[in-house]
Amino acid sequence: MKLFIQGAILGLILVLPGMSGGTVLLIFGLYEDLVKDLLKLKLKPYIPLILGLILGIYIGGYTFTVFFENHRDLTVLFLLGCLLASTRAVLNNVPKLNKKYLIFLLLGALLGASTAGEPLGVAVEVEAANWMLLMLGGALSSAAMIIPGVPGSSVLILLGIYDTILFSIKELEIVNLLFYGLGSLAGIVLLLKLLEQLFQKFKPQLSYFFAGLIIGSARILLPSTLSFESLLLFVIGFASVWFWSKKDDKKILDRQGS
Repeated sequence: MKLFIQGAILGLILVLPGMSGGTVLLIFGLYEDLVKDLLKLKLKPYIPLILGLILGIYIGGYTFTVFFENHRDLTVLFLLGCLLASTRAVLNNVPKLNKKYLIFLLLGALLGASTAGEPLGVAVEVEAANWMLLMLGGALSSAAMIIPGVPGSSVLILLGIYDTILFSIKELEIVNLLFYGLGSLAGIVLLLKLLEQLFQKFKPQLSYFFAGLIIGSARILLPSTLSFESLLLFVIGFASVWFWSKKDDKKILDRQGS
């Protein structure tokens, strides 16, 4: 039952841009064993966790889709706050910004701004997404979200399929979810170890590049109108992830010291 509840909490958190699944796993004390077992495809002990994860993602996805449909500007400003605050977690424990790292930050911002798709939440129906894009999003986001401090859902925003995935969850669009799920499995099996090794070897460069991607791709979360309520939600979203990032500091440092 404990694993099921932890999975549900993890699923709810993963839906939020800027929230790192790897950090949640560290807080739950599951990170090291889970990653080792995932690489060996040893999934049986984690069936309750997976079932809870599915429930949490469905509840979170359904809720945000309803908000997208009825309160688009309020929702995107909340998510924008979450997303921008996540740069703190991405840049935890890396050297201060200098000319060399500034290049990676600017390259990431330029790439993020130029490749990000249409504004999120404008459509209120499930769109037919390219199956290759869904699989790519699944592979990159699932592998990235397991690395502590890296928000995997931000990858979906960069690729412009974040709201497509949310609407697919709400409407139980099985084909879209199947392609995304297959990509996620491939990402965990094929990319997780590679990404973790790359982050260990080139963490400062990749961290600033990813922070740039987040800042650049944030343009698709801009609202069409502003109000006091929407600005308040922006602050709440920003503060929530900023506070959560403090836990990233401690947990990632503990992991590096062990």
